[in-house]
Amino acid sequence: MPDASVRVYCAGPLFNKKEKEEMQELACALEDQGFEVFLPQRDGLELTRCVDTLVKAGTSREVAGKLLSRAIFALDVYQVIERCDAIVANLNGRVPDEGAVSEAAMAWCCGKTLIGYKSDMRSVFLGQDNPLVTGLFNFTLVSEIEDIPVRLREMLPNPTLVDRKAEARKEEMREHLELGGKIWKAMEAKESIDNVAKLLLSEKNRVGNLGT
Repeated sequence: MPDASVRVYCAGPLFNKKEKEEMQELACALEDQGFEVFLPQRDGLELTRCVDTLVKAGTSREVAGKLLSRAIFALDVYQVIERCDAIVANLNGRVPDEGAVSEAAMAWCCGKTLIGYKSDMRSVFLGQDNPLVTGLFNFTLVSEIEDIPVRLREMLPNPTLVDRKAEARKEEMREHLELGGKIWKAMEAKESIDNVAKLLLSEKNRVGNLGT
């Protein structure tokens, strides 16, 4: 059984009841085998609640929306790149969830362990899935949820998983990691939504080109 410090990010669609239920099933399968899981629908702060606080602080709703987008992206980058050791991506659907594909691509660039799960028979190219997606998972997908922890346990010790961070993105990534880390620490400390909004106001002042 893996050490509980091995953190897994569960990426995938979560926009209706069935999707959320399947994502919860994925998380439970991993947690039952001793992995620590970050499941966005369960563990992420509903950052949209910041908008009203930002507006009350004098920020226009348009700029508040821009700050919210930065916060969502930064928190995601932090969880995928900095905090979690592996990514399990649910690729079910007519097309894979675009957010999950983005998260998988980030993780791939950083040499993270990646598991692609797909039980959906629909495909793009003559029975084959999009190679630009499956290539992120070494062109091998898992079709049964109960097999995911087994596959993950096999892959984690792989010595060939080296750091592939792109130098050209290093500074941009550092900024997102810093903001995402601050947001996550505030969430872990169960700070009020007002304190998270203050972080975003600081980000507005630092960037300086979002508007008023």
